[in-house]
Amino acid sequence: MIYVFYNNDPLANDLGGGAEHFRGIFRALARSGLPFRLVGARLQHEIDDPRIEYISCSSNFFRFWLALWRWFWSNRKKLGPCDVLHFHRNYAAWPKLVLAPGPERGRILVSYHNVTGRVLEGRLGRVARPIRALMLLFERRVVGAADAIVCVSERDRRTLAREVAEKPFARAEVVPAAFDARLFERRPRRPPPPDLARKLLVLGRISPQKNLPLAVAVLERLIEEGEDYTLTIAGDGEEARALLRRIAASPARDRIRWIGRQPHDRVPDLFATHGILLLTSRFEASPTVVKEALASCRPVVTTDVGDVGLWLEHGRTGFICPPDVERLARAVRAASALVESGAYRCPSCAAFAEGAIMDRLIALYRRLSTG
Repeated sequence: MIYVFYNNDPLANDLGGGAEHFRGIFRALARSGLPFRLVGARLQHEIDDPRIEYISCSSNFFRFWLALWRWFWSNRKKLGPCDVLHFHRNYAAWPKLVLAPGPERGRILVSYHNVTGRVLEGRLGRVARPIRALMLLFERRVVGAADAIVCVSERDRRTLAREVAEKPFARAEVVPAAFDARLFERRPRRPPPPDLARKLLVLGRISPQKNLPLAVAVLERLIEEGEDYTLTIAGDGEEARALLRRIAASPARDRIRWIGRQPHDRVPDLFATHGILLLTSRFEASPTVVKEALASCRPVVTTDVGDVGLWLEHGRTGFICPPDVERLARAVRAASALVESGAYRCPSCAAFAEGAIMDRLIALYRRLSTG
């Protein structure tokens, strides 16, 4: 049996790379013929599936983590050596290590969608350093016990090898985050028309990690220079109130539209009415929104995070910049010129199609389950 533990709901229609990744695993396992069960958190109440077991009801990870202890206490004697237990976040594996230790109670696979402690540092700054040091101590125990490790970008794999433990991450596999291309295949793949060349879209969770004040500052710089740009922000999150205050104080506030959280199946519609995706994150692993933009034939202007360099052809399908207002504003103007001149060409999506990526994860499940 393949067990996948993730604090999300594969039947919910939420934005975000993590949610889409969990949905991708569900679809891939359903196609594979392997016996599996997803253990997640209920975020909707309209649909059920016998292959999904909900152990908590919210996006709160602490509640999910407490529920994992109960799950492993109840199921510890049912687990066997051919079972594969796939954890997202290394600390989610601790209930298994404590309550059902040893390979005779299942093989451990841990996925890394970021570098340990970065989110915490983004929220707490220097105060997070001693907490992160403690997290790394526990993490080294987890990766030492793991039978396999997956990182979603080569950059994160190298960073984790340097900061956490070299040997476990030297053998880690790199499997990027996938996305559901079916949503985008329903529309013709055409470059954006010239009238969308100055309509910018920011799409994702409003959190310190996403650094959305930088996106606002980029728009302000463009407006200062007499450019006729607009910015739409689609998303919600813990930094939404602070962002709204920042927008209200902005001299470019009349050019900014915040539309809040959007269901995932609306993403193609959002791209259809905008010409350029702007990503200003401080850090990412394998941002799904970049692949979605390319599938929608939209150029991307992004900070140099995660594996964006793997998917973007700089100067042709996107622009990768340092987190600097002037450099990003210059890249936005260059992306607009591509659209307005008709020079932008739709890239191939074959490399990051869900099947091509998720088949690698399914192959790893098979290897672990057979020893």
